[in-house]
Amino acid sequence: MEPPIERYKDVEKLELREIKKEFPKVFKKVHCPSCQEEVIADNLDLQNSLAKCNSCHVIFSIEEDVESVKIKKEVKQELLRPEGIDLFHFRENLDITVQQHISGFDIFGIIFLPIVAIFSVLFYFLKGASIYFPIIFTIGTAYFIYKVLNYSKNKIYIDINDKLLSIKYRPRNFNKDRSFNATEIDQLYLKPSSDGMGYFTIYMIINGVEGQRHEKLLTVKTLSKAKYLEQEIEQYLNIEQRDVPEATA
Repeated sequence: MEPPIERYKDVEKLELREIKKEFPKVFKKVHCPSCQEEVIADNLDLQNSLAKCNSCHVIFSIEEDVESVKIKKEVKQELLRPEGIDLFHFRENLDITVQQHISGFDIFGIIFLPIVAIFSVLFYFLKGASIYFPIIFTIGTAYFIYKVLNYSKNKIYIDINDKLLSIKYRPRNFNKDRSFNATEIDQLYLKPSSDGMGYFTIYMIINGVEGQRHEKLLTVKTLSKAKYLEQEIEQYLNIEQRDVPEATA
């Protein structure tokens, strides 16, 4: 009995799409400005940007031709330290001190509370309202006035080493001290603050176990301060700057 004949399906031939690879234009032919003859490479002096025509023997400059095929690298401008920010390097630590600014909430308090305090005093004398209202609003007004007048003493301290980035407000003014794992900081980016004062907020992208999260670092008065702080922190932590979809500054 003859063994069964094995049958195989014909292999289908797939037509592959033609792959077009785009290459940047990094070449240029040089022609003599006198006779329009093409100049061979041996007659080009790239170091001095000169060429000699082999046909009419004129010598001419090819400086513009050489510059046109050079690959221009983007040079990142180093930002200088603006007023109100101090840096101090000690061993492996980077200490940054930032002068606090008057926030939109403080301006609202110093404008709104005195008006409310005046009306509460009038209601106390004219309508017999509780004495507690004028006392509370007067104390609140005094607090905001004192806070605004002493802003020159208010500082934000950022301490960075190879393990932690910590930020402290002094005086606290209801701000908690916070610490972040420096090795988990993936990127910093800037956004205009939401208080309508034209300030700028620095955010950090933190790599966590459950994924990336966005943490507010601090808010500063000008864009130059925000960009400078972003620059110095990223340089210290060896973070390469890249575009972030949430960034708008």
